[in-house]
Amino acid sequence: MIHINEELCVYCGACVAVCPENIIDLIDTHLKIDQPKCTDCMKCVKGCPIGVLSMERNGKIYAFDHPDRGLF
Repeated sequence: MIHINEELCVYCGACVAVCPENIIDLIDTHLKIDQPKCTDCMKCVKGCPIGVLSMERNGKIYAFDHPDRGLF
């Protein structure tokens, strides 16, 4: 399952662009994710330029904390 830190997301659409399954939609200022169709490839998590996405798999949370990442 993909988790989004909505407070930090700037809705840039990078996750939408890298998702190979096309299950992420950017609607206004909201991300819609079709969770059942997610293949857990983590490309959206890795592709988020500000690290607001994380993936929960088998009770563990996977995220990329890159302090130098960001759009600005």
